[in-house]
Amino acid sequence: MAAFAASLRGPATGLYAFGVLLPLAMASLLPAAAAAGVPVTAPVLVGTYGVILPAALLVACCWLLGQRPVAFPPATIPRSHPDVPASALPSIAGGIVAGIGGWRLAGALVAAWASPIGALGAGVGSALVSYYRPVAEVRGRITDIEAGLPNALSAVGRRLDRGQSVEAALVEAVDETPKPTSAVIKAAAARQEHLGTSVEGAFLGPGGALADVPSHRACRVATLLDTAAAIGPPAGASVTTMGEHLDALRTIERETRRDLSQITETLSNTAALFGPLVGGATVALAGSMGGGEQFATVSSALLGPVIGWYVLVLAVLLTALSTGLHRGLDRALVGYRTGLALLSATATFFVAVVATGLLV
Repeated sequence: MAAFAASLRGPATGLYAFGVLLPLAMASLLPAAAAAGVPVTAPVLVGTYGVILPAALLVACCWLLGQRPVAFPPATIPRSHPDVPASALPSIAGGIVAGIGGWRLAGALVAAWASPIGALGAGVGSALVSYYRPVAEVRGRITDIEAGLPNALSAVGRRLDRGQSVEAALVEAVDETPKPTSAVIKAAAARQEHLGTSVEGAFLGPGGALADVPSHRACRVATLLDTAAAIGPPAGASVTTMGEHLDALRTIERETRRDLSQITETLSNTAALFGPLVGGATVALAGSMGGGEQFATVSSALLGPVIGWYVLVLAVLLTALSTGLHRGLDRALVGYRTGLALLSATATFFVAVVATGLLV
């Protein structure tokens, strides 16, 4: 993965230059191009920034994601999960309300041309955040639980080597395991004590400690502990080895993400902040230069929606690319982060337009 991260720098830099900097720089030159007699018409702008550049950017993002080494996908979190709403209707309704609010605020605070951009960014962004946030929160809890599994297995394995049973070892391992993994173990131990179930039943049975934790890794650990309970102290070495294996696996995952973090953070920041900031300033500057008759073809009423659309496209594609490279194409995580990026990009774009307009 380190080699992949190194090989990714060149293509990512090219994507950044030709997908973000160059298109926005070209937009800032449109008034000068019109003054020089170069035909700059609405179909040209819409075709370039609305179709050609987004399509090229999409192809580049897909190619970069295709170069990523294959990784096992996370477990699916069903809509039947108790912490996840079963219906998307509340999120859709919230998105519609946010879209109406974005339309009115953008039209009142920026300009009439900004209303569609405000409605699209605020509406879609709010709907995505509302729909995927519960899933992302469950996924975050799963990640936290998995982080404590190596400590739990090591603690249980050591006690098995000393002749204790798995059941007794689990009770004592609670104090050596970080939260929220310790809470899961404590709940399983209490369930086993009160109901007299097996170790696997205490974790994975109906109402078990892991019943609402869709994690392949945690389920395999529970199965291993149940097998160790049947074998007894001789299984201590195997349990300890599994803990060391999971710890090594987490170390590799951390190093991999650290290798990619510089690139992915740049992409995320560009999608949510830098791209909208430059785009908004470009629209405001073009509008200030377009006061004369010769600049009528590139007025802010035309350039604003076109650049605003491209800014939203950048927010979606670059965020999806960044998340996909860093975490894999987890639909819930991509959707949640894309929603946040759309909200941030929309607000930043309008702030840049207004602030730059006041300065010039």
